[in-house]
Amino acid sequence: MAAPGVRPSPARARPGTALPAGRLVALKARILLNTLSRSTWVLVGTVLGAAYLVFVLGAAVVGLVLLGGQEPPVVRTVLVLAGTSATLAWWLLPVLASRADSTLDPARLALFPLTVGQVQWGQALGALVGVPGVLTVLGLLASVASWRQSGAAVLAAALCLPLALALLVTGSRCVTALAVGLGRRRRVTEALSLAALLGLVLLGPLVTGVVEGLERTWDRLPQWAAVLARTPVGAVWAVPEDVAAGRWSAAALRLVATVATVAVLVAGWRAAQSRALTSAAGGRGAGHRAGAGAGLFDRGPERPWAAVAARCLIYWGRDPRYSGALVVVPAIAGLVWFSSAQSGMGFLVYALGPMFAALLAYQISGDVSFDNTAVCLHVLTGVPGVHDRAGRVLALLVVGLPLSGVGLLLPFAVQGRWDLLPGLAGTTLLALLGGAGLSSVMSARYTYPVAAPGESLFKTPHGFTVLNVLVQLAAMGLIVVLVLPAAVLVLVQVATGDPAWGWAALGVGTVLAPLLCWGGVVLGGRWYDRRAPELLQEVGRFR
Repeated sequence: MAAPGVRPSPARARPGTALPAGRLVALKARILLNTLSRSTWVLVGTVLGAAYLVFVLGAAVVGLVLLGGQEPPVVRTVLVLAGTSATLAWWLLPVLASRADSTLDPARLALFPLTVGQVQWGQALGALVGVPGVLTVLGLLASVASWRQSGAAVLAAALCLPLALALLVTGSRCVTALAVGLGRRRRVTEALSLAALLGLVLLGPLVTGVVEGLERTWDRLPQWAAVLARTPVGAVWAVPEDVAAGRWSAAALRLVATVATVAVLVAGWRAAQSRALTSAAGGRGAGHRAGAGAGLFDRGPERPWAAVAARCLIYWGRDPRYSGALVVVPAIAGLVWFSSAQSGMGFLVYALGPMFAALLAYQISGDVSFDNTAVCLHVLTGVPGVHDRAGRVLALLVVGLPLSGVGLLLPFAVQGRWDLLPGLAGTTLLALLGGAGLSSVMSARYTYPVAAPGESLFKTPHGFTVLNVLVQLAAMGLIVVLVLPAAVLVLVQVATGDPAWGWAALGVGTVLAPLLCWGGVVLGGRWYDRRAPELLQEVGRFR
C-alpha cells in the first residue's frame, strides 16, 4: 500500500506487437519502392526481371493445376520433393547471401525501443514483402489445386498452407539470426560466399548431372519422397495425401512434427535475436599484432610501385572479391572440360590458357572501385600514376602467370598436340599482358559500383546500372580484340597443319604483349594523375 500523501505511479504499459511489426513491414515496403524509383535503369531491369518471374510462376501454376489430374500418390511425390526443395532454399540461401537484404537487420534495430517479439513479427512478415515472398505465397496457393480430386485433401492442404509458410519463414529467419555470429567472423562469411560462387559457376554441369541422374532413377522418386515425408522439412507436404487416404494418425503425427519444428525454430530464432539485439559491439584489439612487422611491405624495395604491388598481393590473398577469381578459374576449367565432352568439341580445352589469362587481366579493371575510399592512400601520398598502374600489374603477374601457365599446359598434358604449344603460348601471353595494359587504362578512366570491402559477393551494389554492364562487356570485347593477332595465326596453323604459323604467333605475342602492357601502364598512369581526385569522389559515392 502506498504511503499517505504519495500518489502511486501508474503501471508502465507494455508496448503492443501489431503496431511496431506493421511499421517495420511498411518500412521495408517503402525502401523497396524507393529502390525501384531511384533510377530508370533499375526500374527497367526490375520490370524485365518481374516479367520473367511472372512467366516462371505462370508455368509453375499451370503445372500444379495439371498435376491435380494425377493420382494422389503421384501428387504427393511431386509436392513433397518440390516443397522440401523450397524449404531448403529458404533456409540455406540466407547463409550464402546473409547480407543481401539488411533492411530489418537486428543490428540496425538495436537502438530502437523494440522488443524481441516485435522484431520477430516484423521480420517474419517483412520476409513476404518482395519477389521471393510473393512468389512463394502464390505457389503455395496454387499447390492447393493439385489436390482437387479429393475435397478432404483440398481442405487439409488449405489448413496446412499457413503452417508450411511458417516453416519456410521461421527457418529462414532462424538461420539468418544464427549466421549473425558467423558474419562477424569474416573468414567464415568469405568462405561461404566463395563456395556459393563456385556452385553458381558450376550450375550448368550440376543441373545436367541431376537431370541425367533423375532419368536413371525416376522410379525411385516415390521412395525418396516417402523418406523426406518423415523428416521435419517434408512432413507438412504429405499431410493432404494422408487425409485423402484416411490415414488420420499419420496425418496427425506429421502435423505435430511440423508444429514442433516451427516451435524449435522460433525458440532458436528468439535466442539468437535477443543476443543480437542486446550484445554490445566489440572485437579484438588491433594491438595484439603490434610486433608482427609489415609483411610483404618489408620484402620489397622502397619504391612506390613495390608498395602498391604488396598491397594488391594482399588483396589477391585475402579479399574474396579478388580471390573469387582464383576460385572461378579452376571452375571454368571444369566447365569447359565438361562442355567439350558433352558436345564432342575437345579442341575447346586448348583455349584454357588464353581464357585464364584474359579473365585474370580483366579482374584489375575494377581495381580503383575495389579499393573504395582506401584509394585515398594513393591520392594523399602522391603516388605517381605510372607507379600505381605498374604495381597493380606486377601483383597481377605474380598471380596470373602461374595460373595461366597451368591452364596452358594442362590440355597438352592430357590430349597431346604439342605442336600447338608455341602459338597458344603467344596467345596466352598477349591475353595476360595486353589485357593488363587495357585494364590499367580502364580502371583509371572508368569506375563502376562493386560490393564494398567485407560485403557479400552477391550483394547488388548501390548505383549499379545497365550502363556499367555495357562498359564491362566492352572491356572484355577489347581484350578479345587484342588477342586476335596471335589467335588468328593459331587458327591458320590448325587449318594448314604448318607449325611455322604457331611460331609466328609466339613471336607476335612475345613482341606485342609487353608493348601493349607498357603502353597501357603509361597511358593509364597519365589519366590517373589527371583524374585521381575525381576517382576518389566517384568511389566515395558508391558507399
